Amino acid sequence: MEYSEYQDQAAEYMRMAIPLMKKHEIAMTPANYAVWYEYVSGNNTELNNAVDERIKSKKELTDQESRDLYQQFFDREKEQITIVELRQDLVRVFDEMLSYVHRSVDSSTHSNEHFSKVLARLNPDMTREQVHDVIEELVVETRVVMSSGMQLTEQLNIATTEMYELKKALNDSKRLAKTDRLTKLANRRSFDEVLAKMTRDSDNTGIDICLIFCDLDFFKNINDKHGHLVGDQVLKVIANTLTKSVKGRDLVSRYGGEEFTITLLNTTLENAKKLAEAIRIEIASKRIQRKDTREPLGQITMSFGVARYVPSEGVDSFLQRADRALYMSKKNGRNMISEAPMPIL
Repeated sequence: MEYSEYQDQAAEYMRMAIPLMKKHEIAMTPANYAVWYEYVSGNNTELNNAVDERIKSKKELTDQESRDLYQQFFDREKEQITIVELRQDLVRVFDEMLSYVHRSVDSSTHSNEHFSKVLARLNPDMTREQVHDVIEELVVETRVVMSSGMQLTEQLNIATTEMYELKKALNDSKRLAKTDRLTKLANRRSFDEVLAKMTRDSDNTGIDICLIFCDLDFFKNINDKHGHLVGDQVLKVIANTLTKSVKGRDLVSRYGGEEFTITLLNTTLENAKKLAEAIRIEIASKRIQRKDTREPLGQITMSFGVARYVPSEGVDSFLQRADRALYMSKKNGRNMISEAPMPIL
């Protein structure tokens, strides 16, 4: 394709993306534009599926959800850049270490040769002054060797410290890549990885796995009335409530926008429903206020869909059933729990 054709195609994508952003009242930020440009181009199947699912279930896609999609599908590139930079730093440290070692070896070789030559000069016929000169020369050379060794040790200690710091930075990068920035919960990527592993384990062992889909009711009204900063405050409160409600082995994640998931290991369907009910009651009883004006936000509720994994049904079927149960709760009045139908195997 010629350059002019690329320009024409890019312009066409832009003309397609902007009306969609206006339709869904998406702010014209670079991140949001990147999401919708990629969407209309059709180059990212996973992104297109995610957008289509949200529009299909809600008839609209919020600005917050657009930002979440950018974090989910575009921040991986940032992670790769971070890893490349860390690798470059690590190579630099290793090069410095090797340089120090080579210099030390060269210095040591030179010193050994010098020692041998000086010692070879020793003989029984030497005068007192000649012996004194040899001793002085050996003392000086010994000090040089000791100083060189101390410098090498110091430089190696510095390099070791740098490598530990690089290792920590790499671990932090991996952790942040799997963490939702706002709520500090596991993000969609982390959720997908954990659920895939859990379902494989269940296929092999039959261990019980349950999934709770949670969605804030009428969250758009909060954003419209109070703004996204207050909406973010509410999301943080909900995230904290969900985290405190589960055990350490379970995973709470932000699925996207105002949707959360709780993945429960070795938990029966009945116990999962009891947990969802306890969370539903606790959230409905909260009285959240704006931090700036202390204005009450009114009652905030959540709807829930609960599903138990059936070995060999597959991740997609499991997610669809949990999502269908959540939709049933929304359809039947919200602020309630619905159990997912069993899969057809």
